[in-house]
Amino acid sequence: MKTQNENRLQEISKFVQAYLKESYQNRSQEDKANLERFLSNANYRWNHTLRVAQFGKVIAENESADVELIVVACLLHDLAWFDTNAKNSREHGRIGAEKARPILESQGYDHAQVEIICYAIAAHVDEDNPETLEAKILSDADNVDRFGPYRILQWCFSDIEDYDKLAAKLSERIHRLEYYREQNPLFTPTGQQLFAEQLNLQIRFFSEFVGEKELSVMPRI
Repeated sequence: MKTQNENRLQEISKFVQAYLKESYQNRSQEDKANLERFLSNANYRWNHTLRVAQFGKVIAENESADVELIVVACLLHDLAWFDTNAKNSREHGRIGAEKARPILESQGYDHAQVEIICYAIAAHVDEDNPETLEAKILSDADNVDRFGPYRILQWCFSDIEDYDKLAAKLSERIHRLEYYREQNPLFTPTGQQLFAEQLNLQIRFFSEFVGEKELSVMPRI
């Protein structure tokens, strides 16, 4: 038998998945075609959401945070992602926080809990230094997934038919990733560890790809 907490999480997850599908369908055909070029449709956004929730749970457990509040914030963090465009994409946190309030209240979260969750959602892309532990953990979980294996595909996919262009782009990306690895801007120790693991994966893959490109010439004898 499911607990109250499990039932609330299930209801929120169903709401988010349905909302993402609907809001994606409301985008113009041009917008959807552009998103598809980067493998960023509603299915990707939902799977990203689930992974962020998994990373958030791990970080919350290790950082002594309220696991349920973190998981809920993670599930709702990109609710409004398709309600914005490239020019105001940072607004999706604030818009999502406002859209999250009714569903949180309907599931019985009290005022203090709603404020904690909504601040984390609003701050995850809109503040460089979020004030609360919950907001820091959500930001960390989001960034850990943003540098995961799927993003390797996204970096490669749009230029996959132009070997030279892709190799040059990935060479530049390696330098950026090495900078992130050196600075490691995440907020929590657990987030920093997970982030470093993702960076190492991307750096190794992109380095291998660039190295393979450099071998794609006739050998000199």
